[in-house]
Amino acid sequence: MKLQQLESQLGEIEFRKKLIQQQVDGAQIFEDEFDRKGIEEILNRRMQKTFEQINALKEKGIPVSPYLEIGAERGQRSLIMENEVGATGAAVDLSYDMLKSCEYYQKVFNKKNMPARICCDANFLPFASDSIAFVFCYETLHHFPDPTPIIKEIHRVLAPAGCFFFDEEPYKRVLHFDLYESKKIYSAEYRSAGLFRKTMDYFFARHSCNETEHDIIENEEIQLQTWKRALSVFDNKDIALQSLKNHLRTELFSSNNYLKYFGAYLFGGNISGVCRKSGVNTNAVKTVQDALICPSCLMDALETSLTACDSGYLCRRCNKLFPLFDGIIFLLSHEKLAKLYSEIFENANTSR
Repeated sequence: MKLQQLESQLGEIEFRKKLIQQQVDGAQIFEDEFDRKGIEEILNRRMQKTFEQINALKEKGIPVSPYLEIGAERGQRSLIMENEVGATGAAVDLSYDMLKSCEYYQKVFNKKNMPARICCDANFLPFASDSIAFVFCYETLHHFPDPTPIIKEIHRVLAPAGCFFFDEEPYKRVLHFDLYESKKIYSAEYRSAGLFRKTMDYFFARHSCNETEHDIIENEEIQLQTWKRALSVFDNKDIALQSLKNHLRTELFSSNNYLKYFGAYLFGGNISGVCRKSGVNTNAVKTVQDALICPSCLMDALETSLTACDSGYLCRRCNKLFPLFDGIIFLLSHEKLAKLYSEIFENANTSR
């Protein structure tokens, strides 16, 4: 199982920072990315979809609080959780700039309640095992070379009987040939292309985007077998495959229509699902803060609770301080924090 490397993490941080400069501050950095108005329209649609999906899970009796949103970016979906769904939890992302922008979008979308915001590494989630009732993510797992380690971590932190929900993840298109490179996927030319051009691109073009130019992983080649292996850690799961713009739908593990499954396998598409961890929920925490553990100790396979202090969270075992900066909790191992956010690391340790 491959983990996301430092170069990709640095690329994520740098690219997301530029996006915020364009979409919040109004700078013109990318000609082929959404501007402020464009991204707000996109986020509004995403928020509505999130409310409908999460509320449907809630109506089925699935506990959705406390929650973690992995790869939360701007935190717009967590704003829905806190305000419309009535849940409490944390928006988790590697990008400080994205998490910081949640304050801006809170005002844009007129939301009263804010989620906790935690900057951390999804490869090593700084939460106690068997502690969180609900974990969800959108468009996140394909940013890793292999979703298996991330899903394994999610399973670890989920409380018994807890639920993991994910959506908008790609799986491999078998009937695909890289004959040419498409226009960048968020460019005006690509978005305004007709059906014929988009169909040709789907089968014959190599997708192009600014993320890959920043060393960010865009793994659209995850095979169905890899998804099966990654999700096998859950005993109870309902995993859907959507292909050809949702005209072809089937199930990953229990399809009773071989032709539909084979068609979905050939054409590729998106995968989504609901997974339940086995067991009885007896020890789940009431708040995400109750589940925080030391990310440095976690690297040594030790789970040590953190103590809140004025400047952040302190580990009594290794005596390391994890800073609270601009309302964001930085729960990266000290080694990783020094490499990804050197100024914040140095300021935190100087001020002790």
